[in-house]
Amino acid sequence: MSVFTDEDVHLCMPAPQPRMVRAARDYLTPRFASGVDAVLWEIIEHPLPDLDAIDAVNTASARTQSGAGDPPEPMAVAAALVVLGAARLDLDQTEARLLNTAQASGMDWQQIVAILGLTADQAEERYRQLKPRLDEPAADTPPPHISGRPSHRPRAAVRQHSLPQTSTCRRPSAGRPATWDDLEDEPWEPW
Repeated sequence: MSVFTDEDVHLCMPAPQPRMVRAARDYLTPRFASGVDAVLWEIIEHPLPDLDAIDAVNTASARTQSGAGDPPEPMAVAAALVVLGAARLDLDQTEARLLNTAQASGMDWQQIVAILGLTADQAEERYRQLKPRLDEPAADTPPPHISGRPSHRPRAAVRQHSLPQTSTCRRPSAGRPATWDDLEDEPWEPW
């Protein structure tokens, strides 16, 4: 019989299916959302952020242990465990992408391990373990939408419209981003 370490168990856990994650989020949000999160759920069915949903279940359990509330339902705990799997997958995929970014930016493993506090072998092993997680399907949570329109503008649109369209602003030359030096020293007028 073999003994698994915490790391082995973490890597053996499969990613939850996206539809299961959505169902778990849909179960937890109406039971634990408050404030803006409750309004977002009521109006556009936008779920609680994963870590907030998990924390809400843990908080309900802590209140019970202190004698100040009812325990969370087993189904809520099960849903939180599914959401935890999704949060873990998201974090693993983020870490793998960031390690790719570090290498693409010219950092070598010696620099990466110095930052992470690992040996080179540990960092390379971690990356080998994380890389396959990039291919696992994730259950994305779309940003809140109101009236069918995104609540945010694409980055290109933000850059294009972020400077005032007045004579006090010189447009940057092609291929060069706008800087503070591109603005003349005249006072700005509100948009």
